[in-house]
Amino acid sequence: MEEKTGISSFMEQIDLYSLIRDVFKNLGFILLAAIAASMIADIVVRDNYQNSYTTTATFVVTSKNSSNYAYSNLNAASAMADSYSNILNSSLLRKKVCQDLGVSSFDAKARASVIADTNLMTLSVTSSTPQKAYLTIRSIMRTINGLTGYVSENMVMEVLQDPPVPTKPDSSVSVTRQTRRAFLLTGLAVTLVFMYLSYRRDTVKSEDDLKEKLDADSLGVLYHDPVYHSASDFFRRSKSKHLVTDLNARFEYVERFKKISATIAGIARKKGVKTILVTSVREHEGKSTFSANLALTLARQSASVLLIDGDMRRPTLNKIFLKPGEKLDGSLGDMLQGKASMTSVIYNNKDLGIQMLLNDRDYPNSTDIVSSYYMERLLEVASKSFDYIVIDSPPMSIMADAEVLAGLADLSMLVVGYDNVPAPDLNDAIDSLRDCKAEFIGCVLNNVYTLPGAHRTVGGYGGYGGYGRYSRYSHYQRYGKYGGYGHYGDKSK
Repeated sequence: MEEKTGISSFMEQIDLYSLIRDVFKNLGFILLAAIAASMIADIVVRDNYQNSYTTTATFVVTSKNSSNYAYSNLNAASAMADSYSNILNSSLLRKKVCQDLGVSSFDAKARASVIADTNLMTLSVTSSTPQKAYLTIRSIMRTINGLTGYVSENMVMEVLQDPPVPTKPDSSVSVTRQTRRAFLLTGLAVTLVFMYLSYRRDTVKSEDDLKEKLDADSLGVLYHDPVYHSASDFFRRSKSKHLVTDLNARFEYVERFKKISATIAGIARKKGVKTILVTSVREHEGKSTFSANLALTLARQSASVLLIDGDMRRPTLNKIFLKPGEKLDGSLGDMLQGKASMTSVIYNNKDLGIQMLLNDRDYPNSTDIVSSYYMERLLEVASKSFDYIVIDSPPMSIMADAEVLAGLADLSMLVVGYDNVPAPDLNDAIDSLRDCKAEFIGCVLNNVYTLPGAHRTVGGYGGYGGYGRYSRYSHYQRYGKYGGYGHYGDKSK
């Protein structure tokens, strides 16, 4: 097999979707930083840069008396330029120019030079404005006329070209160009910072990440499933419930769940157990809809299944299965408090082929309820009547209910949301589950996003991006220290 180069290996570690998503998520900050940089650049350029303007006059220098006319004129021009360079830098000339212009200081630079191999001399003056440059060179020319004899009586200097008024600066620095450059460079730099932070974020973004970062087996991967499967669904506001029994459920989505469910059922049969606990570290990772689909898939294999909503604090399964306006005859919480019998509160959905114990209200003392004798007795009785018992528990970071239920179940598994929880936190949760009675069997990576056209091969199915968005039925409203993380579901929830 051909070995991968360092670059190709590095590129495979990059999750492009998470990078792009983080950039768009922080686009407002990126724009603010770029705008601030452009404003600072505008101020700096305007305060620290001043344009200069130069004007030039050309003179013909000749010698009055010489037998070698050309040679003498060249020497005369060179000598005149040297003499005038000294004069231009003298305080005497500066003083006379200031008196002529009626100013207190000489705000210009003047220089004289000879055009090579000619008897032409140029006089250039540079100042901060076109007007100052022009007035200064005119004043110098008037003053020099009175000093020509002082320099040399044998030299004649005649104006060949009068100096013009400068129309543009010597080297223009465009404020607009500099501010635009600052905007673009800052925007790019901040974007790269967010991309780097996204790359360095120690979360699970792929099955390879799950295998490398977590001390657990992979039970499978489920890709993000859009809320609306078609344009008509969007306009009819017909949101998908992401259940395998939906008529419009995608074939690849159902097949992936069949494979994951078969793996879990195989483990349960091999070990001769029935009770399976499904949990997650944080809210909005999709464990509730995963629990529902696990129960539905097992039921479609002609198994008798009991689905229990063990989340007494924020029940979710009733939102998935009950029809609008439908009420429960009794709740699991009432039964666990000794207020009702199991037969009176069980919800039998004959269409789906599963029975459920649901809640339609919150129980603040949920930990006391699930740790009661009635919960343990419920699982003992149910294990005699059902092939599988699936328990949807609360997130582990919210309360201790998950660990209590893991002490009563036979198997436990963790639903891991895509790019949601840091790997160390996931490993801590895995260690906690391993310390409980239920045997921990592995993790399912859920709600994985891919860019259009991206090819992923998991469990024999390649390139089926768009499955596993189960989080929109989670209704924890920012309680507990981890509240509000990782919500990729319905924003109204």
